[in-house]
Amino acid sequence: MVGRTPLPSTTRVLLAEESSFVSDRLKDYLEERGFQVRVAPTGTAALELVRSFKPDFVLYDMMLSDLHAIGFLKTMKLEGLLGDDKVSNGRARVFVMSSHNSQFNVKECLKAGAVDYLVKPVKPEDVLARLILHLQVKRQILESDVGDRSDTGQALYYMHLTELLLREGLKLAPQPEALYNLVGMLSLATDAVRVSVIEAHIAETGGSATKGLVRASHDKRDIDGLMIDLEKYPEVIFVLRSEKTLALDNLKGDPTMAAIANLHKSISFNAIVVCPIRLGSEMWGVLSVRLPETKKSLSDFEIRFAQLTAHVIGTVIARQPAFVRAAS
Repeated sequence: MVGRTPLPSTTRVLLAEESSFVSDRLKDYLEERGFQVRVAPTGTAALELVRSFKPDFVLYDMMLSDLHAIGFLKTMKLEGLLGDDKVSNGRARVFVMSSHNSQFNVKECLKAGAVDYLVKPVKPEDVLARLILHLQVKRQILESDVGDRSDTGQALYYMHLTELLLREGLKLAPQPEALYNLVGMLSLATDAVRVSVIEAHIAETGGSATKGLVRASHDKRDIDGLMIDLEKYPEVIFVLRSEKTLALDNLKGDPTMAAIANLHKSISFNAIVVCPIRLGSEMWGVLSVRLPETKKSLSDFEIRFAQLTAHVIGTVIARQPAFVRAAS
């Protein structure tokens, strides 16, 4: 049974949704789990509530009749009300909800300032998972970050691992074997409880769930081709949307996360790194690294090594076209 532990400081959510059936159902679900929720049936009403209610999050239906999501986001930004996903600073972070899962819509909304994008019909448990993800203070690591080079011993250790990683990536082994070896090396380097390579299949039809194929996992050699529902992994969806590395650590030590972790069964780790895997300029999937409960913090070296592994994996996949997803 889902717990009812209240949040340490009430998190405020504004639902901007014309359908009372959808908003009432989601409002009841979130309120039962400690959130403070208000509902606005129009974009104009939503803006008024943003100013007075000062929500932490706004879940906004893209196609509200009086104000499209892009217009809402622009107004929020002009008035200094729009928060980003690093530090909200009392501003609202916006999730856009839409029945259309086109990559154009997703990118336009994120470019305009939304922090997430939910495909309708939305499941309350998926909304909760996304809120939990965004409540956690996270580090978004850019590809150009170099990290702290002050620990020479650690730097030399990871240089050695990098050499081994590149040697493995240059071998002409079959892809399943190559990917299995690469994720195994990353697991050893980070003491991860699970390292997975996930290929993304993002459906373009309205309302379709985002699916993925697990192409490799360090703890199971023959897992290639396992279909999974990516909506159950909000951290993966976040990286696919933002196309940036995501690092979360010390979830059990964070006061907010400690209070709400029991609200969602998917929180079974204490630290995680998710890196984008690209084929050229296109997103192909992600590399997911889950660390044990004893892991309280992630070093810059560990994050950078995970990013490098993702780059090598992308190279291995691109080098053997038979493994690349066929163009639709």
